[in-house]
Amino acid sequence: MTKYTTSLLLLFVLASLSGLTAAQTTIVPISEDQVVYELVGQFNNTGSANQQFGYLSNILSLSPIFTSDSTQNETTALFTFVTNATTNRVITNGPFVVINRTGTTTIYLNTPPSDFSNPASFSQGSPIQVSSYSQQVIVNTTTNSFTTVHTNTVTSTEPFSLNGQTYRLGQIGKAFRTVYSGQVNTGSTPTGWYAGNSVGIKK
Repeated sequence: MTKYTTSLLLLFVLASLSGLTAAQTTIVPISEDQVVYELVGQFNNTGSANQQFGYLSNILSLSPIFTSDSTQNETTALFTFVTNATTNRVITNGPFVVINRTGTTTIYLNTPPSDFSNPASFSQGSPIQVSSYSQQVIVNTTTNSFTTVHTNTVTSTEPFSLNGQTYRLGQIGKAFRTVYSGQVNTGSTPTGWYAGNSVGIKK
């Protein structure tokens, strides 16, 4: 066998293995107009820095996402997230405070348990999706309740294994819009609590 033939054979084998790997990886899609994620979390503010952390309580087309059927919370969640953002603008309008932030969200394949008293425990797993982040928050200072709308655009994904199957969470360039409903915790830690969901959008 000539050196040229050997090189061609090696290239063919590598291409075949690459194709096989790709074929065995399931994409968990970010489907337009579908609720793709449900989230539960808390956040802390330090000056202009904002950190949000929590877990995904539902992922469209992926199951199971908890290590227990009977206890489904941060202690059993297999998918956690952390958003690190910066406040860029604050506008006051009567009892409302409008806040704009930008930053980055990372979703992790978690190593349970996580604990809300330890925000770092929500980033103790392997990062599997990173996205850019832009948020508007509307705080009702009379009730200390708030709502948010923010948009994430996926910038990177990493394959992960779950129950013997390989997945990727979303695709680069796909986007989702998230709505939170929450409550500010004045003068204490955490700064607040929230829950919400994400819907796939066209970007």
